[in-house]
This record gives sequence, C-alpha cells and structure tokens, in this order.
Amino acid sequence: MAEINLDIPILRTLVTAQDLGGFGRAAEQIGRSQSAVSLQLRKLERQLGEPLFRKQGRGLALTEAGDAVLAYARRILELNDEAVAAVRGAAIDGWVRFGMPGDFAETWLPAVLGRFKRAHPAVRIEASVDRNAVLLERRDKGQLDLALVFGGGARDGLPPQPSIDLSLHGAGRALPPAAARLKEILLQTVPAAYPRQLGSSAA
Repeated sequence: MAEINLDIPILRTLVTAQDLGGFGRAAEQIGRSQSAVSLQLRKLERQLGEPLFRKQGRGLALTEAGDAVLAYARRILELNDEAVAAVRGAAIDGWVRFGMPGDFAETWLPAVLGRFKRAHPAVRIEASVDRNAVLLERRDKGQLDLALVFGGGARDGLPPQPSIDLSLHGAGRALPPAAARLKEILLQTVPAAYPRQLGSSAA
C-alpha cells in the first residue's frame, strides 16, 4: 500500500478554518478564495478516504475522523513550525521585554514560551506580569517590546474587550528580530476563544 503524505498547507487550512469558525474566514486569513479552501479540504478527505465534515444546521461540523485529523494537524504544524524556526532562527539572540496579565501567565503562555526557547535558546525573555493599564503604559513608554493584554479599553477607564491586543512599543520603531519572532509565535498560538487583534501601533 502506497504511503500517504499529508500536505502541510492543507493541514494549516483545516486548523485555520476550525480556529476562525468557517471556510470564509479561513479563506480571508490565508489569502485564497472560499472555493479554493473547500477544494483543499475535499482533497484531504480523498487522501484519507473518510469524510471529515458533516452537516450541522446551516453549517458544517467535524466528524469523529475530522476531530482526530485536526488534533494530529495541530501537532504536525507545531513540529513543522518549530523545525523551521530552529533552523532560520539559530542566529537570533538578544533580549525580549514582554508583558502580560496574570491570567495568561498561568494558563497557555508557559507552553508557548517554552516552545520559543527551544527554537531560540540564545534569546533571553524578560517577562513582566501586571494589569492591562500598567502594561499599556509601559509599552507606550518603550519599556516593553510586546504587551499581550485584553483589549485596550481598560486604559481609558472602560471595561476590557474580549480580544487580544498584541501591540508593539512606539509607533514607527522597528521591532528587534527576537521580539518579532516571539510576536509571530504568539499570533499563531493565541487560543481560538480570543479573537486576534493587532494594536494600532503595530508595524
């Protein structure tokens, strides 16, 4: 029996569609038409010989096989991206000044930072945990390279919005390579429960 080699871009499309909640949003994210995304996923179904989606109301949901493939796709993509980062980023060094609220520091971020350190062992991360308003103020003053916060409303005395504002310090200032790479990894791994939103000062 011939070996089946799954296509990395198609697996990435599957994960993106699931995380963003639909083929249309995935198509916009990856820069392809919705019909092209549908063709990609049908190709994956043909490769595996199993339906990955089933009708649910007016939309589609993953089948049991689809759930299994999605879980493997996440693992494959993580290893793929980590391998590429390790080779391309072997020469990256320096410091990254990174701020986050306590909720993030205690949940999914330790695994993300561990992944970053494995790929870029020469980079040192100076992490700060504080309230949104303090992190945003320090970012604006150039004391942080990256600030991962719940929206920006809290700074103006408004309730924080249910989104992630991954903002850069000082509009117009170039981000150091190490910080740019950490930002890229964070944007890839922000939990699907939080819509991703780039801060207005991002370059």
